Amino acid sequence: MLKRCIIITSYQSALLNESYHFLEDDRIICADGGYLHARGSGICPDVVIGDFDSVDYDFIVKDLMDSGLSDCCRVLKYAVEKDDTDTMICLKYAIEQGFDEVTILGGLGGRLDHTIANLQTMSYAVDAEKTIWILDGTNRATLRNPGKLSIHKSEQYKISLFSYGDFCEGVSIHGVKYPLENCILNHSFPLGISNEFIQEKAEISHSAGKLLIILSHD
Repeated sequence: MLKRCIIITSYQSALLNESYHFLEDDRIICADGGYLHARGSGICPDVVIGDFDSVDYDFIVKDLMDSGLSDCCRVLKYAVEKDDTDTMICLKYAIEQGFDEVTILGGLGGRLDHTIANLQTMSYAVDAEKTIWILDGTNRATLRNPGKLSIHKSEQYKISLFSYGDFCEGVSIHGVKYPLENCILNHSFPLGISNEFIQEKAEISHSAGKLLIILSHD
C-alpha cells in the first residue's frame, strides 16, 4: 500500500516544517514554485511538475544537478496554456501513481481565485474516492463524501462545516459547543461556522452531498 503523497504549492503562508510534520516515507511532489519552498526547508522532492511560470525550469534542473539530486527527482514540464492548474496536474499524477491519501501544503489565503481552484481540486480528488487535506499555517481543510469522520481537538482551532454544493443532508456533529443532529446545510447560509471543541474529538457524519470541513485559528 502506497504511503502519503504531499503536494507543495507555490504559495505558502508559513514555513513548511512549521505547518506540517513530514514522515520519512512521504512522497513529495512540488507544483512549480513549490520547489523553492521545499529546497528552502531542506526537502528534496521526488517530482517537480508545472509550467514553470513561478520559477525557471532551467534553474531547477541546474540546482538539482549542482546539489547531486538530479537522479532522485524528476522534472515534468507542461505548456503554460492548458486547462489544468499546476496543482491539479500534481493531483492527477498522484492518483495515477496509486496514492489514496493526498495532502496539499499551501495554496490558501493568497489569490482568491487560486484558493477556490484548490478547493475544486479537492472536489476532483473526492470524486476519485481519494482522501485529501489542504493545510497552511492557520487552516486545515478537507472535503468528504457521505460517511463518518473523527477529528481530534487542536488547541486554538475552531471547526466549521459547509455544504460544498446546494445541500448537505443528515449533518451531525458532536463533541462541540454547538452540536447538530441530522441537519441540512445549504450553500447560502453559513450555519456551521466557527464551532468550538468541548471534547477531545469531534464526531462528524452526513448522509448526502459533499461536506467541506475547515479548522482555522486567528
